[in-house]
Amino acid sequence: MSDYLLIMVSLAVASIGLITWQHSVRADLLRARRRWLQASLLLAGGMLLEGHLLSPAFLQRTIGPAMTTGGITLQLMVIARLIGMRLPNWLWLAVAAYAGLNQWVPWTTAQLIVDAVEIPLLYLAAAWLYWQAESKVCHNRFSPTSLLFLISAGFFVWRDASDIWRHLQGLPLLPHTEDTIHHLALTFAAAAQVCGAVGFLNIAMQRQNSRLEDAANIDPLTATGNRRALQYWLRTLEASTERVCVVMLDIDHFKSINDRFGHPAGDVVLQALAGVLNNGVRENDLLIRYGGEEFCLVMPDTSTDTGYAVAERLRQQFGQLRPLPGHPELSCSFSAGICEWQCRQQDFASAQQRADQALYQAKQGGRDRVCRL
Repeated sequence: MSDYLLIMVSLAVASIGLITWQHSVRADLLRARRRWLQASLLLAGGMLLEGHLLSPAFLQRTIGPAMTTGGITLQLMVIARLIGMRLPNWLWLAVAAYAGLNQWVPWTTAQLIVDAVEIPLLYLAAAWLYWQAESKVCHNRFSPTSLLFLISAGFFVWRDASDIWRHLQGLPLLPHTEDTIHHLALTFAAAAQVCGAVGFLNIAMQRQNSRLEDAANIDPLTATGNRRALQYWLRTLEASTERVCVVMLDIDHFKSINDRFGHPAGDVVLQALAGVLNNGVRENDLLIRYGGEEFCLVMPDTSTDTGYAVAERLRQQFGQLRPLPGHPELSCSFSAGICEWQCRQQDFASAQQRADQALYQAKQGGRDRVCRL
């Protein structure tokens, strides 16, 4: 007997996959979109076979479940890659093979148990991955998609647990076409697939927007922020912040490094300093390449005493580096000027000017030192 609800869900999944492909054609993630379409069609095809639509029993029992679980796994691999997780490319094939072969387990009880863990585990993984993706990429505090996958997993566990219990009691298994829990599980699974496709589109577009924003706000050589990033940071500064430690610093005798070793060597020195600075500040501090060899570091809710200690520690770390492997004799240093910006009493430009004055004093005082106003 055909499972018409499963067949309708399969057609919905295929349609959603095609719509997702069509409406994400401008996204800068061509491979992800192609893989998502492949996964949706694979999942839909497997559900059609499992729905007993014009398919022999062999396809229903093996190929159908293999295609279904393989399609779900491939979708999850796409989401995982969007958040930076590198799963093995063969994972979906391994899951599909598991789903196809477990139908031939000779013991019915073992077969029911092995079969029962497939979809719930995949849906639990889907709930976790969508929660991670929407919180990291989209900055959402709540994920309806995750909730729907969790509910679907619960209904599938309920359905399969009932089948196992009936089997252990010696009762005949209830056909899924007559099982209300099966219908509820498929209904929530269909809703989860719709939300999942929309979530994929949202995550892909947010990734694209983040890349464009990074290209506009990040210095390509040092991977630090640029002046545009500083302006954005100032516009979005929390109103509760009352003071910010501003540090202006630049590399001592940088022109002589370029003249002696060449501009590529100078670029390596800049990258080395940026690495020291990035690794030595807090996550909520902002590091800006202000121009040439000059950097600006802003540290919210930080006094000049703390800022001085941080800058002095960074200066010592940078002085211990030998940034050019081919020239171990070269050691570099930087000079820094520090001031405290009272956010509610003056504008940032005034504080930055005072930090520049302190930097000038450090240069006049012999370089390789930190001064503060």
